[in-house]
Amino acid sequence: MAPGRRTTVMVVVDREEAEQALRESMEWVQAFERDCGLVLDTDATELYGVALAVDLKDSLQPPRDGSVADYLDFICVDGRWLEPGHCPAAPPDSNGAPAWAWAYYESVMGAPDHAYCTIWDLMPLPVAA
Repeated sequence: MAPGRRTTVMVVVDREEAEQALRESMEWVQAFERDCGLVLDTDATELYGVALAVDLKDSLQPPRDGSVADYLDFICVDGRWLEPGHCPAAPPDSNGAPAWAWAYYESVMGAPDHAYCTIWDLMPLPVAA
């Protein structure tokens, strides 16, 4: 994360009810905002997208490049935060895709079909001069 640069996070929540899943997802984002070490413009925090894991799985193929993961800065899955450089290693037969692409793939494919995957945009405020 960098001051003045938008940060995008995906939160995977294992809940069957949409309202409950969104509430829990917001709680994870709020905890992230409190713990990130930067001042965030909480008014600029936006829910960018919501999908059921089953719907994402339908078209998801093992990565061959960065793909969707290139647009994500952090992933919260199973109650832990992942980030590029601090995520599980790519499998031995990685198709040449980076570990971060595999982290995204495994986060979605490993989620129960009824889980909700939410994408949030956060905006750290610029550093004061």
